[in-house]
Parts: sequence; C-alpha cells; structure tokens
Amino acid sequence: EPVMPGVLQVEAMAQTGGIFVLHSLPDPENYITYFLKMESVKFRQRVVPGDTLVFVLEMISPVRRGICHMRGTAWVGDKIVTEAELMAQIVKKK
Repeated sequence: EPVMPGVLQVEAMAQTGGIFVLHSLPDPENYITYFLKMESVKFRQRVVPGDTLVFVLEMISPVRRGICHMRGTAWVGDKIVTEAELMAQIVKKK
C-alpha cells in the first residue's frame, strides 16, 4: 500500500518554510536557509498517491540572529495530516 513517507512530508514543509521566510527579506536571492531542528512532529493521517498537500506555516517568534522558529501544518482537503515545529537559519551567500 503506497504512502508518502513522513520524512518527505517534513522536508517539503521545511522547504516551504524557507521560501516563506526568505520572501520577507528585501533581497532573498542573496540568502540560503538551513533546516536546523524539528520538534513535536505528528502524523495524523496517511498521505497516498493522488493527494494534494497544502502547507500552512506561521512564525512562532520573530527572526532573531538569523534563526526562525515556525509552526507548520500540512492539509489534504479539510484534514490535517502532519504538524511540526521547525527551526531554520538564514545565512547570507558568500
């Protein structure tokens, strides 16, 4: 029975969060985000081929010293399938 692995769901959520954070910068093309930590990850429902995942991310606290703390939720239709708290670092490209 095929399912989308949880690690891929969390990675997709983290990448979406990186885009979300970089979008708030005036020159996002000059920065990179690095995924640092995940906490309180919960898989509530299976995700199967054909499902469309919609990610909703919100900042838990303001960005401090390049560290951003986010809460993410993944939805399939009107059901929450995955939840997680994520932390990332924003670094200027050299």
